[in-house]
Amino acid sequence: MGCGASSESNTEGEIDTKVNGGVLTFSAANGGISLTGKFNTSLETDWKTNGNDIKAEPLSFTRIEDIEAILDSLSSSELFCDPDFPADNSVLFYGSHGDPRVVWKRPKDIVEEWQQPHMMVDGMTRDDIKQGILGDCWFLSSCAAVSQREKFMSKVMPKDQPLYGDGYRGVVMFRIWRFGSWVDTYVDDRLPTVDGKLLFAKCTDPTEFWVALLEKAYAKLHGSYWALEGGQTMDAMVDLTGGLAERHDIHNKDPNLFRLITQAHKSGAFIACSRKGNWKMSNKADPNGLVSGHAYTMTAMRKLTHRMGEDKLVRIRNPWGDATEWRGSWSDNDVNWNWVDEETKAELGLQSKDDGEFWMSYKDFCKHFSEITLCLTGPDFDGDGISDHPGHMETLKGEWVPGISAGGSRNSLDSFACNPQYLLVLKQADEFNPQTDDPENEGTCSIVVALMQEQTQHRQRAKIQRLQISFMIYKANDTCSNLTAQHFRYNNDCGKSGVYINFREVSNRFDLEPGNYVIIPSTFNAGESSTFVLRVFGEKSFSLKGPI
Repeated sequence: MGCGASSESNTEGEIDTKVNGGVLTFSAANGGISLTGKFNTSLETDWKTNGNDIKAEPLSFTRIEDIEAILDSLSSSELFCDPDFPADNSVLFYGSHGDPRVVWKRPKDIVEEWQQPHMMVDGMTRDDIKQGILGDCWFLSSCAAVSQREKFMSKVMPKDQPLYGDGYRGVVMFRIWRFGSWVDTYVDDRLPTVDGKLLFAKCTDPTEFWVALLEKAYAKLHGSYWALEGGQTMDAMVDLTGGLAERHDIHNKDPNLFRLITQAHKSGAFIACSRKGNWKMSNKADPNGLVSGHAYTMTAMRKLTHRMGEDKLVRIRNPWGDATEWRGSWSDNDVNWNWVDEETKAELGLQSKDDGEFWMSYKDFCKHFSEITLCLTGPDFDGDGISDHPGHMETLKGEWVPGISAGGSRNSLDSFACNPQYLLVLKQADEFNPQTDDPENEGTCSIVVALMQEQTQHRQRAKIQRLQISFMIYKANDTCSNLTAQHFRYNNDCGKSGVYINFREVSNRFDLEPGNYVIIPSTFNAGESSTFVLRVFGEKSFSLKGPI
């Protein structure tokens, strides 16, 4: 679930935003800034300027070799300026609207005269992150989750990238996982400011800039900053890890869900959570201190024994990184903490601090939050929330072409048979442990299948239209030809991702007997065009090929 732009309320020099009829208005808490920017909220491919229809061209980026050539051509006094993501209103707003008070500055010109800018100061932590006026808490809550594991963030942000002095060229590079591979993304270090203050995300340390620059690189991949307004946390987590994400609805203090997230956290999974509500109106907290339509990071969970009994607690972080925190039971200064001994408080890292992080009971969490997103660093074959080591993985890319391979759903079996079909051959059953494994799974192969639709980004489009996608798995005898409409008429599927839904990626886990299977990815409507990535993970070796 996406979230709206935040307001750093009652803080001098901070910035508030409101959305009314497609016009985004910025205003500082101290009344010193008033900006107006207009953005298009249409999901159509075409957009209009001055009454004329204009076809929005897909983004294309300068090749790495060309960027290196640009750097080589610069004199010692010149700094890199990104030709693909210019420092102007075209990457801030949709259309030509803007405000001359937005000034693009490099970190060396933002810090005070006696200070020096750095990508990182004393490592990277979740406490570094403060959301700006942009409604991208779905991305920043993912950054906060992944920042807890240096192994992953060092992959995303290579070290030794100076922002001043020797070796400084005005360019930084991040690696972001996009549709099956890690993509080196270069941006210059110019950032939008008003009155010398960063408009968008920033670090709590004013000399540290990794958050602002990573947000810029992510915005570049999406076409503009405002393309990040509202989004799916699971997408950002996958883009930062290359992992597999899954969402879980929260139902009535489900003890199995608490066990799942606890095991997932112990195994190193990244966890975020969100509240229901209209993210476009999420610019202030409810009386309980929580923000509707907002994405948070789940940073810890604990079954706590204290003087009055036992409680299940979870620790949550608001990416605003300020005093907007939970005010109920087990909040920072709640009387319940008097029941807990000092040693346990120290072990939990309890602090009375306006940093956006707080503890709350799992009972209250289930009451106020609507869903949890888990991003596993590998497939979870048995559904216990713990990443398992895949013995084998295959990735294939395909496409739905109207009139050829865009057959749509089973509403028309003849048309459905035209979809791309991929042959999966499971060669041998997984190892079986009678002490720990479910007897029903003896002799089967545990696999995880994930289908991701690729999305072409456009500079002039506010949002990318996502198709409703799904996949089905059928048992097959003939390994050389496609399954026909007649086969679908008389044979049930043996697995599917679920209902058609407009997520970027859908996935599911299956226990199948060794044999031949056909995986059929499809959109709900026939004739819809897109490319996609199909990923299959298994404990034992298997083969995946196609389309057959």
